Amino acid sequence: MLYFSIVLLLLVAGATWNFKYQLQKLKEAHEEELRREVTKARKDGKQRSAAVQWGKSIEHFVPFMKDFPVPVEDVTFLGMPIDYVGFVNTESKTKCEVHFIEVKSGSSFLIGKQKNIKKAIQEGRVYWHEMTVEGNFEK
Repeated sequence: MLYFSIVLLLLVAGATWNFKYQLQKLKEAHEEELRREVTKARKDGKQRSAAVQWGKSIEHFVPFMKDFPVPVEDVTFLGMPIDYVGFVNTESKTKCEVHFIEVKSGSSFLIGKQKNIKKAIQEGRVYWHEMTVEGNFEK
């Protein structure tokens, strides 16, 4: 009976040790996979950030490009949510035009707000508002 108890105890101890060993191996494998994923995510984040910064820098030079739809002296940089607004032929009562221009680079695309603005412009939901404020004059 004592022999059987010792064998049983050794089997249980061995199984426990084997379980702990396997658990440790799984933990190490998981930690290594996590390190690889973090490294990959950081690299991807840096690449995306660089692309965004390049896009934000280059959009200031786009009005000087040959195919820009409005003369550079007639555009105003807004930045967000639309990059430029241009006013062409402002001296003419019949040919005056307002242009909204969004600059994209690489594989970037319009965000939700920009899509909504584009649709509002295309559907003619554009309005003129004139505000008058009191001047700062002494009486």
